[in-house]
Amino acid sequence: MIRIAARAGPLYSAERGQALIALLMLLLIGGGALVYTMVRPAALSIERDKATIAALAQARDALIGYAAADNRPGSLPCPDINNNGSAGSPIPTDCPGHVTGSSVYVGRLPWRTLGLPDLRDGSGERLWYAVSREFARNFSSCGSCPLNSGTSGQLTITGSASGIIAIVFSAGAVVNAQVRDTGNENTAANYLEGGNENGATTSIFFTNSTSSFNDKLLAITSDTLFPAAEMRVAREARAILLEFYKGNVFFPYANAYSDNTYQCTENEYSGRIPRYLTDSCKTDPADPDWKGAGWPSWFFANNWHQVVFYAVASKCAKPSSPACSAAGGLLSVSTMPPPNSDIQALLIMPGRAFAGQTRPCATVGDCLEDPENTDADNVYVKSALTSSVNDRLVVVAP
Repeated sequence: MIRIAARAGPLYSAERGQALIALLMLLLIGGGALVYTMVRPAALSIERDKATIAALAQARDALIGYAAADNRPGSLPCPDINNNGSAGSPIPTDCPGHVTGSSVYVGRLPWRTLGLPDLRDGSGERLWYAVSREFARNFSSCGSCPLNSGTSGQLTITGSASGIIAIVFSAGAVVNAQVRDTGNENTAANYLEGGNENGATTSIFFTNSTSSFNDKLLAITSDTLFPAAEMRVAREARAILLEFYKGNVFFPYANAYSDNTYQCTENEYSGRIPRYLTDSCKTDPADPDWKGAGWPSWFFANNWHQVVFYAVASKCAKPSSPACSAAGGLLSVSTMPPPNSDIQALLIMPGRAFAGQTRPCATVGDCLEDPENTDADNVYVKSALTSSVNDRLVVVAP
């Protein structure tokens, strides 16, 4: 018995070892599958979120580009209400398909109008879009609603901010009882939830975080939209002022903040851009009606002259002493590289109004914040943009 047991021991041990190895392999395979099932959904969720974030950012950037290039700088397209990617043509006072007088329009992102591909979020859904009425109305029929950097948005995201201009939404996957067939594809409640489906009537939107809410929002504020639009305005104003100088060999006086005729104010060297360049500006007698005909129609119609700051060197604004030959000095911009003290004229775009400022600007302090730009001397500064300063300086000449 003992001899037989001794002979069987190694064989039994080998078989047992093989069984243990097989069991261990099964456990490892099973454990791997368990880990895979735990990790893979999380990885998919991350990839979906990345795709959603990228789509929202691309939509936001396209809307900002549209606002900067539009023939009414700052204006945004109407939403797509037919799921065809097109904003359609605005009717006299409201976007198509929306309740007359609504302060916000909601629909899908008009990706085709924006020149975008057919953007989808991480769940494969097209993006949604809400825009404040004053930023989407048809300019040709809106003489009483000027649009400039002093115009505020009407949207609010609870717990985040108010005065929002527009919002881009990812609807995400179906939640609750949403039905997303062809017959329901343009009904906001089948894509947005948590109160966002009612935004067209309330102007209030939410970023809830519950199992029955999966909307993702990206807001467009004045601080994100107007820098690009203001630079467009500044470039066009600069071109007109240079054209004026070319035709008259001097720059116009500024319009004083106290002068609500908006004409040139005699011997005023800083203030607002004058609306009528012929009056006190004293243009070339050989061409007394020259008004700088190149001013785009939207500039004065949208009251940009009431918010854009303009400064001219005293040497360069005298009709009797052309070509900057008058007595007096030039302007300087202390933060520019040399030469920085031979500036003939400049503009400063004011950005949105901060607390305590009024628009249209009644004083230089209503438009600008940096003390160097508001002290009425000949020295200006290209300010660092902060939470309390948003002056953007553009040199006109040289």
